[in-house]
Amino acid sequence: MALLLSGAIVAGSAAYAREADLVLRGGVVYTLDASRSRAEALAVDGGRIVAVGTRDDVQPFLGVGTEVVDLDGRMVLPGFHDSHAHPIAGGMDALACSLVEARTVEAILAKVRECAEASGEGWVVGAGWDLSLFPAANPHESLLDAVVPERPVFLEGADGHSAWVNSKALALAGIDHATSDPPHGVIERDRATGEPSGTLRESAVALVSGLLPAPSAEAQRAGLRHALGEMASFGITSMIDPVVGPGELATYDQADAAGELTARILACARLEATGPGLARRGLDAVALLARPARPASPRLRTGCLKVFVDGVLEGETAALLDPYLGSGSHRGMLNVEPQALAAALGSWDAAGLQVHLHTIGDLAVRVALDALASAHRANGPRDQRHHLAHLQLVHPDDIGRFAALDATATFQPLWAYPDSYIEDVNLEQVGRARVERMYPIGSIHRAGGRIAGGSDWPVSSMNPLLAIEVALTRRDPAGDDPDTLNASERVDLDTMLAAYTRNGAWLARQEAITGSIEVGKAADLVILERDLFAISPHEIGEVRVARTIFGGRTIYQLAP
Repeated sequence: MALLLSGAIVAGSAAYAREADLVLRGGVVYTLDASRSRAEALAVDGGRIVAVGTRDDVQPFLGVGTEVVDLDGRMVLPGFHDSHAHPIAGGMDALACSLVEARTVEAILAKVRECAEASGEGWVVGAGWDLSLFPAANPHESLLDAVVPERPVFLEGADGHSAWVNSKALALAGIDHATSDPPHGVIERDRATGEPSGTLRESAVALVSGLLPAPSAEAQRAGLRHALGEMASFGITSMIDPVVGPGELATYDQADAAGELTARILACARLEATGPGLARRGLDAVALLARPARPASPRLRTGCLKVFVDGVLEGETAALLDPYLGSGSHRGMLNVEPQALAAALGSWDAAGLQVHLHTIGDLAVRVALDALASAHRANGPRDQRHHLAHLQLVHPDDIGRFAALDATATFQPLWAYPDSYIEDVNLEQVGRARVERMYPIGSIHRAGGRIAGGSDWPVSSMNPLLAIEVALTRRDPAGDDPDTLNASERVDLDTMLAAYTRNGAWLARQEAITGSIEVGKAADLVILERDLFAISPHEIGEVRVARTIFGGRTIYQLAP
């Protein structure tokens, strides 16, 4: 690893004409540049990095107006990039009836009762319940009826692909024993009676969610403000939001215009439905976000499209090459036919769109990679930076295809340990052999694939350091379970720091602006309490962010 010892890298001429706004010195500056160099100091002026080097090298940048921070051995990194999260929706969930912290069924029901009492009348809406707390991830309506009998209840699951509703909500939606499953959706049913049980999967969720009042513009703004505060506290200065419509884009626009957007956002349009006219509808969805009247901004970009190729394992809607155990021939569901996806992706690729593909099951991964290969054959190599997200199961035959097709693998590394979802739900669904090849971060990396990191917040914690710890250890970061999920898929610290910095910046087409600490780039920086290379991997998730800097401006500082 290179160590920059002398001769600061300075913008412009060797004699800088003005004092810097900020100097950080006396620490470990891990630049994440191409040579992975280290320095001990840097200078920032006008929102950009103007010098990187030794303590002596930044001395000429000091002046009476310079803020000087003595790092005392702390670590400086480029600001973290979260390549898959939902800040507006997650922020609104956190400010409403959040069930994320409810660790038991009893705690969930107590929270729902509390939310009902606080909200007064109408719908009781919440999100974040833990699917693994219920047999087959299938909670019953009767549990909700017991705590909220007279009002409709809609609770989105932590997976974002399931909902739990009470009998009042089912009645309002007209869902009964005679209601057929909608295309690409499942109405879970009581095995004894055939009546709807209260759990809905995938497109069936919309049968009830479509009845909910639309969130107000102010609720969306408040949700975004909350999310930006969370992001800053975790050192995140860039994020890809893969599910954006005109309303969400307007929220981002307003925050940007007001100077409140303290992160660089790539907003991807969601393709809501599949079927005939897929290619045209994808182009139209992105066009809705590409309003010519919106001025260009270094903080907000569009031009990408999100496609759900399949669902999730917990609801048995993820598409698998081999059947779910005990289900006969059931292999989940593809949301789009392979030939239709290949044709549409070829059109999107030719039009210059970046495509973000939700892929959980190994069949979905193969179909997505096949579609990318078809686009390569039709259009030739193009710099569209397509990526596959989640990748819970990837067949060994497809591991090397990520590098060959220049397809980025966007993992949520915090999921890659044997938690209750995997041990209590997935294991019974797919068996130990498939569980032991889940989240193949190491295999794809060793095969030359590009790895990016994301949280899928609010599905799981936004904290990149927790996710990095799990990627290195494949164990529960809380230390409650000593078991390991496929130790051969561990990776090293440099790989994961790159995933959350320079690779994330590249994926969002921001590599000329941010992602590494280099002269001329934006001063998007995070200061950590400790040098991550000097501690055990099992301690990384406990390290706190001391300060987050975005474009040279401090947006978070740890209280003394």
